[in-house]
Parts: sequence; structure tokens; C-alpha cells
Amino acid sequence: MSFRKLPLAWLNLTHDRNRLLASSGGIAFAVLLMFMQMGFRGGMLDSQVKVLRDLRADLIITNSLKYTMAVKEPFARRRLYQALEVEGVEAARALDEGEALWKNTDGRSIRPIRVLGFDPSEPVFLNPDLEQHASQLNLPDRALFDSRSRQVFGNPTTGTTFGLNDRSIHVIGTFELGPDLVNDGNLIMSDKNFLKFFGGRSSSNELAKVDLGIVTLIPTARVESVRSQLRQRLPADVVVLTKQEFIELEMSYWQRNTPIGYVFTFGAAMGFLVGVIICYQILFSDVSNQMPQFATIKAIGYHNRYLQGVVLREALYLSILGFVPGLLLSQLLYFAIAALTGLPISMSTARVVLIFMLTVFMCIVSGTMALRKVLSADPADVFS
Repeated sequence: MSFRKLPLAWLNLTHDRNRLLASSGGIAFAVLLMFMQMGFRGGMLDSQVKVLRDLRADLIITNSLKYTMAVKEPFARRRLYQALEVEGVEAARALDEGEALWKNTDGRSIRPIRVLGFDPSEPVFLNPDLEQHASQLNLPDRALFDSRSRQVFGNPTTGTTFGLNDRSIHVIGTFELGPDLVNDGNLIMSDKNFLKFFGGRSSSNELAKVDLGIVTLIPTARVESVRSQLRQRLPADVVVLTKQEFIELEMSYWQRNTPIGYVFTFGAAMGFLVGVIICYQILFSDVSNQMPQFATIKAIGYHNRYLQGVVLREALYLSILGFVPGLLLSQLLYFAIAALTGLPISMSTARVVLIFMLTVFMCIVSGTMALRKVLSADPADVFS
């Protein structure tokens, strides 16, 4: 039988089951490193823009000095009234954001919490839970608690009362948003309650300011056309962005202006490098052990191209055998981390495809490096 008809690469890998298991485990470890680094990076960035994705907005008006949600730069409320005069605009609503001190029932645990305020009769979020509690939110000292907030807030349920900025706040229900890089938890209340809890906004000057303008358009309006009109109509102290542009602006800030993007990208690169080293050691060791056999194959007339194909197929098989367990273990860890931290870390198709391609490339690079050993096989050594 011709060697070309034998699955020689597969037989080389599987002849020692214990060695195969160890080899697959090494590749799986590198795959796990890449998945976790990219997962943490994606989860943290997604958490930072989750509140923006949930907005019922076609366009967003914001202060021209505001480059991230974490920066407190309100703008004049009259800009919303001016926006309503533009043809195609259906509504221009205000969203207020502030940070208050949350005090647990024991009176000892005090934590900052993000508070979002808006007019419940003009919902600015897509979350249906908020619409169910719209009438209750208008009652004094009432709020909705983010059920995905971190455990430090004590998991309040409907009907419980807590302290907020030295006042009492009554929880009338929950919604889901989740923590982010800046905020451990979230509260939602009406704009009237918001002004009551944030005494600094009691002045007429502060009442005339908002943090974000949420603009919705009539169904027949073209987003680009209305945005162009708004930019011409509104002064330079505000900017008008599409929802996606604002999301990209926020993500770009955290990726480029903070260590987050660099740290996790570097971590993923290190996982790739570790994988190259592990795979190279596996293939080099296997080739070294099989040198007499490779020399024999060359002695009976097979060319280096055939031997190269054997080694590269071994590398390809290793990438698949290591990727599958690495993927499964990463998925389990994603679930566990999401449950423990509240971060929206999940396995996306794009990430699976990217890391699979990186794994294959990683093993092919290692296989190419190990080829030098195969090419040095001398048929004369078999008969010496």
C-alpha cells in the first residue's frame, strides 16, 4: 500500500493516546487563554455601552465636551425644544444621570450607585419592565432597582426601603441592566424624584440642563437627513450622533484612552504566543521521535513535499483537537463569570470564528517551524 493512501499524520498523533491527550490539553490551554482575554475585553466594553444599547433613540444629543458617559457635561434643555422644530423629529426627551450614596438597611454599608432619571410618560428605554411601572415611578421617593447590580447592594426586592443621599427610597420593582467599569449598580426614577434626590440641581439654572437628549424620528424620516438638519439648527455647544456612533465613541474611549483595550489585547497575544511554543514543542518532539521513519520514507523515494504535508496535517489536527475542549471550557467559565460579576460576557459567533482561525494559524506556524527537523532527515542514517 502507498504511504499516500495512509492517514500517516493521524496515525502519528494517535499511536500514543496519553501523549495525544497531553498535546490536546496544551493547545486547549492556549485556546482558553485567548478566549478568556477576549471575553473579558468584550464583556467590559459591552457592559460600558449596555445602557446606550437599551436607549429608545434614533439620534442622541450631547454636550460637545462629553467624550464618554462617565464625564458629567450637561447641556441646555432648550436644545431639545429646538430639536422638536426640525422636520422628521417625533420626540426629544431628556435623560438625567447622577451618582448617589446607597445605604443598606443595616446602615453600615454605603456605596455609590448610578441613578438615571426621565419622565415616565415619555420612556427613553426599550426595556418593557420600565413601562409596566411608569405610573408608580411618578409617586414620591420611588425607584426601580437593577437586579443585576453587584451583591454589595443587598439584592433589594419590591417593597423594600433603603437610604439614598440621606433620604428614604422605596423599591417598586426591578429591571435588568448590569454593572460596568464605573458603576456597580443602577437605579431608575422619575425626573421629579431625580431632582429631589440631587439637591445640587434645585436651582433654576440646573433644572434647565440635561445629560443626554434622546431623539426619536417619525417612521418615514431619514436619519442622515434629520441629523444634518439638527446639526445646522443647533449651536456648537452640542453634537448630534446616531445611537451607533455614540456607542462606538464610548467603546473607542475605553479601548484607546484606558489600559483596558491594551491589557486584554496583549493578554490574547500572549495566549497566542504560548500556543505557538506549546504546539512547536509537541510537533518537534514528535518529529524527533519519528526521525528514523521519516528517513526511511525518504529512502524509498518520497520527497520532502510529502513529509511537509504530513507535519502540517498533524498541526491542523492538533488545532482542531485542542480547540474543541478549549471552546467548551471557555463557555462554562463565561457562564460562571457572568453569574458572579454581572458582566455581559458571552460567546459570540464572531469570537469563535476568530479564535478558531488564530488556533489553526498558531499550529500551522508551529508546524512550519518544526519542518526544519523533518527536512534534515538523512536516509543514510537508517543504514549507518
